[in-house]
Amino acid sequence: MQNSTPSFLIILILSFFGCQSPEEGSGVPTFEISEGSISDFDEVISSIEFIPLKNNAESPVNLNCSVWKLEVTADYLVYSTICNPEAKIHLFDLSGNYIKSLAKNGNGPEEYQTIQGTYLQLDTLSIAVGAGQIKQYSFPDFNYLQNISLNEAVMFLPNFTEISKNKWLTSPMFNGEVDENGEFNIFKIMDSSTGEISDLPIKATPLAAEIGEGEFEKLDKSLLLNFPFSDTIYQYKNEQVTPYAFLNFGDRKPTQEDMKMDGAQLEATVTKQPFVINMGKIWHTDDVSRLKTFALAKNPEMDITNMRTFPVHEVFLNHKTNQVTAFKSLAGWSNGKGDAQDGYFYDVLRTDDWILALENGALGKYGEQLEKMIDELGDFEDSILIKYQVKQ
Repeated sequence: MQNSTPSFLIILILSFFGCQSPEEGSGVPTFEISEGSISDFDEVISSIEFIPLKNNAESPVNLNCSVWKLEVTADYLVYSTICNPEAKIHLFDLSGNYIKSLAKNGNGPEEYQTIQGTYLQLDTLSIAVGAGQIKQYSFPDFNYLQNISLNEAVMFLPNFTEISKNKWLTSPMFNGEVDENGEFNIFKIMDSSTGEISDLPIKATPLAAEIGEGEFEKLDKSLLLNFPFSDTIYQYKNEQVTPYAFLNFGDRKPTQEDMKMDGAQLEATVTKQPFVINMGKIWHTDDVSRLKTFALAKNPEMDITNMRTFPVHEVFLNHKTNQVTAFKSLAGWSNGKGDAQDGYFYDVLRTDDWILALENGALGKYGEQLEKMIDELGDFEDSILIKYQVKQ
């Protein structure tokens, strides 16, 4: 394995922006994000569609896994339930009717023992299976194609995307190694043909790894990058990294001293909700970026043993108007990843999620629409996909 350093140009660009306050940035927008950005769910969205994921009638599968990923194509809903060792990938039509599942759990050359992450590109489904290995299957028929080796030292790879032939942008799980400043590079480019690994010049402290890995979202011919505790959304384009948007949490931004905490200190501190946490999620469609935050509005009744009490909000940044809107998350502190395309955001509400949303009135005026659908379905106890637009 070889490690290469990023080009001088990329370092210069990141250094330039890193030495400035957001207000001094040259044309990079700053979004003021505060508790005042929060509104009720039905005041933030302009339309919503509820799509029940109808289970396999002959042999029901578990659609309520706590770790999941949804990808939407022109013809299908691709729903990965990553409950290892029984992880599966399920295919539904756009109305939520079950079609089939990829369930090749095993030790054979065409099988996987675990699913760490998935990436769907046109007619190829890539699955990270551990030790830097990616197994590829044809889509939508799920026939095995090949195995790709990135680097066996990469033990856990939840987020990855192919950026050119043999080159993959990744954000692997933190391996515990830091530089002299106590930081690590959160994004890496891996070359499957040479084994070479190069770091993007975006660094984080180990505290970020307590929340999760970095994420990326396609924007035209570039990628938007986000990671836990970041106050900047970055853009990766033409092998260069530049700031795309600054996030200003005001006096509730974590301090440099806060960022030096370890996991135990974070757990002891987080119940007090002293600062806002950008949780590192990223979606983007039609000039609107979506993030997740923790403690944008404090919950005095938060219970560290009950994740349902965690104050998590979905935050939307309108890049045309520079406006920020947010609503209390329906899924809360979730290990799920929805989708965004063609002006719509997609999420999956597991059974407990949509039952709770109805009980506490979180859907507002849209609650009746969901209740009517549930009544028409009869004895329905599975997950529901929501497809919604945000007011602009």
